[in-house]
Amino acid sequence: MKLSLIALLLLIHVTSFAQSVQDYQYVIIPEKYDFAKNIDEYQLNSLTQFLFNKYGFEAYKERDEKPFGFEYGSCDALYADVESDSNFLVARLKVVLKDCEGQVVFTSEQGKSKEKDFKRAYHEALRKAFISIEELEYTYNGTSHEDTKSDETVTSKKPEIKIVEEQIKPKQEEAVKEIEEQVIVQIKEMSSITGSYQSADGFYTLVVTEDNLTIFEGTQKIGTAITNDNKMYEVLTTQFSGKGYFKNNTFIVDRVVKGIGVVQMIFSKSE
Repeated sequence: MKLSLIALLLLIHVTSFAQSVQDYQYVIIPEKYDFAKNIDEYQLNSLTQFLFNKYGFEAYKERDEKPFGFEYGSCDALYADVESDSNFLVARLKVVLKDCEGQVVFTSEQGKSKEKDFKRAYHEALRKAFISIEELEYTYNGTSHEDTKSDETVTSKKPEIKIVEEQIKPKQEEAVKEIEEQVIVQIKEMSSITGSYQSADGFYTLVVTEDNLTIFEGTQKIGTAITNDNKMYEVLTTQFSGKGYFKNNTFIVDRVVKGIGVVQMIFSKSE
């Protein structure tokens, strides 16, 4: 009897959270979390966006092109954050959703991982944290929160022209279709460049996977190349650094050598 009562209370608790979250149409994800050193470090922000979309949400990063008529700070969106309580032994992450006033609407269960590789540990912990978000079975219920903004927010905001839903919907669908096409193009581009690349002098090897670009000297890893747009890469190694980009079947690094200027390093894709 006691177990049945606890199960019922848990069900009511989860249902109330789900109902609250379903009042919001969008989820906005920051480019960088407070505990991270770099933008989209370990691709955690990208994974957060992917998982929200996987479980039915309409998720965007701060810099992404938003649906027609949407403005950052909108009360029709939830603003996501990932909080870390990790140490060098265990990665611990939880997902927090706040409204436009900064009030917490939902906090996930803490996901944990003891993987030794930082990226794998953070990814596993985040996926485990999303289990409680998956259980919400999110579906947007059509509620609008724009009228709940404080008077100060409303008066400081420029007047907006109200557009009927019939005019907005086609543009939203067009924007979603455009985003889907961009994702497909990016996936195809990544598939075409994955593989191993050898430097012209034979000293260095670049290994490209769907997750990252890793640079080796012999068998020793010496650095990585990171990007926000899959076009220009920031190359950081213990031996050299510079800007990199793909061209045909090569990866070119423009490195600045003191007293000489820009010197190109060319990595050719192995057959």
